[in-house]
Amino acid sequence: MDAIAVEDEPRSDNFKKIYRYNVTSGDDFQTPATRALYQWWEEFKPDLPTRADFDISKHWTIASSLYLIEAVAPGQYLHRLNGENVVDIIGVSLRGHDISVTNPLPELRRFASYMDMLVEGKKPGRCNGIVEVMGGGDAQFETVDCPLLRADGSVGFLLGAISLRD
Repeated sequence: MDAIAVEDEPRSDNFKKIYRYNVTSGDDFQTPATRALYQWWEEFKPDLPTRADFDISKHWTIASSLYLIEAVAPGQYLHRLNGENVVDIIGVSLRGHDISVTNPLPELRRFASYMDMLVEGKKPGRCNGIVEVMGGGDAQFETVDCPLLRADGSVGFLLGAISLRD
Protein backbone atom coordinates (compact mmCIF):
# COMPACT_ATOMS: atom_id res chain seq x y z
CA MET A 1 0.00 0.00 0.00
CA ASP A 2 1.26 3.43 -0.89
CA ALA A 3 1.87 5.94 1.85
CA ILE A 4 -0.10 9.18 1.67
CA ALA A 5 2.90 10.93 3.25
CA VAL A 6 6.45 10.09 4.23
CA GLU A 7 8.32 12.15 6.81
CA ASP A 8 12.05 11.63 7.00
CA GLU A 9 13.27 15.18 7.57
CA PRO A 10 15.31 15.90 10.71
CA ARG A 11 13.06 16.40 13.75
CA SER A 12 13.35 17.72 17.29
CA ASP A 13 11.76 14.58 18.76
CA ASN A 14 12.77 10.92 18.67
CA PHE A 15 10.86 9.89 15.53
CA LYS A 16 13.23 9.18 12.65
CA LYS A 17 10.83 8.22 9.87
CA ILE A 18 7.04 8.25 9.64
CA TYR A 19 4.85 6.74 6.94
CA ARG A 20 1.21 7.86 6.98
CA TYR A 21 -1.56 5.72 5.44
CA ASN A 22 -5.29 5.53 5.03
CA VAL A 23 -6.82 2.59 6.92
CA THR A 24 -8.39 -0.10 4.76
CA SER A 25 -9.21 -2.76 7.39
CA GLY A 26 -8.24 -4.20 10.75
CA ASP A 27 -5.76 -6.38 8.87
CA ASP A 28 -3.60 -3.27 8.38
CA PHE A 29 -2.47 -3.48 12.02
CA GLN A 30 0.26 -5.69 13.46
CA THR A 31 0.01 -4.83 17.18
CA PRO A 32 -2.83 -5.78 19.53
CA ALA A 33 -3.42 -2.24 20.86
CA THR A 34 -3.78 -0.57 17.46
CA ARG A 35 -5.90 -3.41 16.09
CA ALA A 36 -8.17 -3.44 19.16
CA LEU A 37 -8.78 0.32 19.03
CA TYR A 38 -9.52 0.24 15.31
CA GLN A 39 -11.88 -2.73 15.71
CA TRP A 40 -13.75 -0.88 18.48
CA TRP A 41 -14.05 2.21 16.23
CA GLU A 42 -15.14 0.10 13.23
CA GLU A 43 -18.05 -1.43 15.21
CA PHE A 44 -19.86 1.92 14.90
CA LYS A 45 -19.91 1.93 11.07
CA PRO A 46 -21.62 3.42 9.16
CA ASP A 47 -21.74 5.99 11.99
CA LEU A 48 -18.80 7.36 13.94
CA PRO A 49 -18.48 7.02 17.71
CA THR A 50 -18.63 10.01 20.01
CA ARG A 51 -16.22 10.81 22.82
CA ALA A 52 -18.92 9.61 25.25
CA ASP A 53 -19.04 6.21 23.49
CA PHE A 54 -15.50 5.41 24.61
CA ASP A 55 -15.42 3.84 28.07
CA ILE A 56 -11.83 3.35 29.21
CA SER A 57 -12.94 0.72 31.73
CA LYS A 58 -13.74 -1.57 28.79
CA HIS A 59 -10.25 -1.06 27.31
CA TRP A 60 -7.88 -1.58 30.26
CA THR A 61 -5.65 -3.92 28.27
CA ILE A 62 -4.71 -1.13 25.84
CA ALA A 63 -5.11 1.92 28.09
CA SER A 64 -1.38 2.52 28.44
CA SER A 65 -1.05 2.79 24.65
CA LEU A 66 -3.85 5.34 24.17
CA TYR A 67 -3.76 9.08 23.59
CA LEU A 68 -6.51 11.65 23.09
CA ILE A 69 -6.15 14.81 21.02
CA GLU A 70 -8.83 17.50 20.95
CA ALA A 71 -9.69 19.26 17.69
CA VAL A 72 -9.91 22.87 18.87
CA ALA A 73 -10.30 24.45 15.40
CA PRO A 74 -9.08 23.65 11.88
CA GLY A 75 -5.30 23.40 12.10
CA GLN A 76 -5.30 23.63 15.90
CA TYR A 77 -5.20 20.68 18.31
CA LEU A 78 -4.56 20.05 22.00
CA HIS A 79 -2.99 16.85 23.29
CA ARG A 80 -5.31 15.96 26.20
CA LEU A 81 -4.19 12.56 27.50
CA ASN A 82 -1.54 9.90 26.95
CA GLY A 83 -0.92 6.53 28.58
CA GLU A 84 2.35 5.34 30.07
CA ASN A 85 3.31 3.32 26.98
CA VAL A 86 2.88 6.47 24.89
CA VAL A 87 5.28 8.33 27.18
CA ASP A 88 7.75 5.41 27.11
CA ILE A 89 7.80 5.38 23.29
CA ILE A 90 7.82 9.15 22.75
CA GLY A 91 10.10 9.84 25.70
CA VAL A 92 7.94 12.61 27.18
CA SER A 93 4.34 13.29 28.12
CA LEU A 94 2.65 15.47 25.52
CA ARG A 95 -0.36 16.19 27.73
CA GLY A 96 -1.31 19.85 27.37
CA HIS A 97 0.86 20.45 24.28
CA ASP A 98 -0.56 22.51 21.43
CA ILE A 99 -0.25 21.14 17.92
CA SER A 100 -0.97 23.54 15.08
CA VAL A 101 -0.23 24.37 11.47
CA THR A 102 1.46 27.56 12.74
CA ASN A 103 3.75 25.84 15.27
CA PRO A 104 7.43 26.79 14.89
CA LEU A 105 8.37 23.06 14.75
CA PRO A 106 7.88 21.64 11.23
CA GLU A 107 7.01 18.17 12.56
CA LEU A 108 4.10 19.59 14.57
CA ARG A 109 2.87 21.55 11.54
CA ARG A 110 2.91 18.32 9.50
CA PHE A 111 1.15 16.44 12.32
CA ALA A 112 -1.57 19.13 12.48
CA SER A 113 -2.05 18.87 8.71
CA TYR A 114 -2.39 15.07 9.02
CA MET A 115 -5.01 15.51 11.74
CA ASP A 116 -6.84 18.07 9.59
CA MET A 117 -7.11 15.41 6.89
CA LEU A 118 -8.61 12.91 9.37
CA VAL A 119 -11.02 15.47 10.84
CA GLU A 120 -12.22 16.68 7.44
CA GLY A 121 -12.53 13.14 6.03
CA LYS A 122 -14.05 11.68 9.22
CA LYS A 123 -11.89 8.61 8.60
CA PRO A 124 -9.11 6.99 10.63
CA GLY A 125 -5.45 7.08 9.69
CA ARG A 126 -2.47 4.99 10.59
CA CYS A 127 1.27 5.47 10.74
CA ASN A 128 4.34 3.34 11.05
CA GLY A 129 8.01 4.00 11.02
CA ILE A 130 11.13 4.22 13.12
CA VAL A 131 11.43 5.77 16.57
CA GLU A 132 14.46 5.99 18.88
CA VAL A 133 13.39 4.59 22.24
CA MET A 134 15.25 5.83 25.34
CA GLY A 135 17.82 3.22 26.32
CA GLY A 136 16.61 0.82 23.65
CA GLY A 137 17.86 2.11 20.32
CA ASP A 138 15.74 2.26 17.19
CA ALA A 139 12.43 0.43 17.04
CA GLN A 140 9.52 0.03 14.62
CA PHE A 141 6.21 1.58 15.72
CA GLU A 142 2.65 1.78 14.49
CA THR A 143 -0.29 4.02 15.35
CA VAL A 144 -3.96 4.36 14.63
CA ASP A 145 -5.85 7.66 14.89
CA CYS A 146 -9.65 7.44 15.09
CA PRO A 147 -12.00 10.43 14.85
CA LEU A 148 -14.67 10.86 17.55
CA LEU A 149 -17.71 13.06 17.06
CA ARG A 150 -19.11 15.88 19.15
CA ALA A 151 -22.87 16.07 19.77
CA ASP A 152 -23.18 18.47 16.80
CA GLY A 153 -21.73 15.85 14.41
CA SER A 154 -18.34 17.51 13.95
CA VAL A 155 -15.12 15.71 14.81
CA GLY A 156 -14.07 16.85 18.27
CA PHE A 157 -11.32 14.38 19.15
CA LEU A 158 -8.85 11.92 17.72
CA LEU A 159 -8.41 8.84 19.87
CA GLY A 160 -5.20 7.01 19.05
CA ALA A 161 -2.98 4.14 20.05
CA ILE A 162 0.76 3.66 19.57
CA SER A 163 2.73 0.44 19.97
CA LEU A 164 6.15 -0.92 19.14
CA ARG A 165 6.21 -3.64 16.50
CA ASP A 166 8.22 -6.83 16.84
